[in-house]
Amino acid sequence: MITLEAIQAPVSQFVQDFHLAFENALHSKSEWMSKAIEVLNGSTGKHVRPLLTGLMATACAGKTNETTLEAAVLLEMIHTATLIHDDVIDQAAVRRGVPTLNAFFDNRVTVLMGDFVLSSALLRAIALNDIRIITIVSQLGRELSEGEIRQFETADKVVIDEDVYMEVIRQKTATLFSASAEVGAITVKAPSEVVDRCKRVGELLGYAFQIRDDIFDYFRNDVGKPTGNDIREGKITLPLLYALKHIDTPLRDRCLTVLQQKSFSEEDLSLLTSFAIENGGIGYAERRMAEIIAEAKALLAEFPDSEARQSLIALADFIAARKK
Repeated sequence: MITLEAIQAPVSQFVQDFHLAFENALHSKSEWMSKAIEVLNGSTGKHVRPLLTGLMATACAGKTNETTLEAAVLLEMIHTATLIHDDVIDQAAVRRGVPTLNAFFDNRVTVLMGDFVLSSALLRAIALNDIRIITIVSQLGRELSEGEIRQFETADKVVIDEDVYMEVIRQKTATLFSASAEVGAITVKAPSEVVDRCKRVGELLGYAFQIRDDIFDYFRNDVGKPTGNDIREGKITLPLLYALKHIDTPLRDRCLTVLQQKSFSEEDLSLLTSFAIENGGIGYAERRMAEIIAEAKALLAEFPDSEARQSLIALADFIAARKK
């Protein structure tokens, strides 16, 4: 399997510059905020989205520039702010095996830290003085927030509708991938039709990323988050949604009752995950993910051949095959 390091090769200098810039992006007079930055820098994951920004810019123009770097940093800051707020909402003490800010501070302080990171990102967006990027960033904040709210709504109402599921994951995940790819193209002044193609590729990769994340929830592996956490919150993700939609048995009725009652014991979690797995839910989710990845790769094939294009195709495969 191709490694993330190999995928980064065409933009290795950009990746190095990004890591340095991201670490230096937040400065505060607060001792607590300094501690928070130290925690965040130790738990920010693979930085797939800024890699996407750099590769898209390079696929479009053969290189990145300072605006590309700055855009990648501010978008990752927005992503980081959403993770901080998500951890508060989920009351999560650990992310990817590393303590979250919740482990060090109470919710009041952690929420304010998320706001600080988000505000810092918005200031950097304004400093770029590009109305298209400012508009994308502004719309992004709205989409991310509404997507999270809608996910809670669908869980509360036990909505079993794949179109609704896809729209929710578009808002809460795919839109950030989409913005990362679109902005990469904008920063190198790509033609509008190319920008639109980049945006769509990013969106598709975001869909695939979230579906893979949702599949993780059904297996007891070390994937960086508690297994069954989504189900414990009443979220009906694609594997369970498919099984509930296509299987009509007394066991299905029992599963619906558990979801409606919203009190999830370990036995309930085992029931729901087993129901999804044994009734084709995982297989269906993997097929949908494969279809989405194939569409993304077909669009990437329209770009001129280059190392960056090959890395984008490899990134698509990496997202689909990742283990955590």
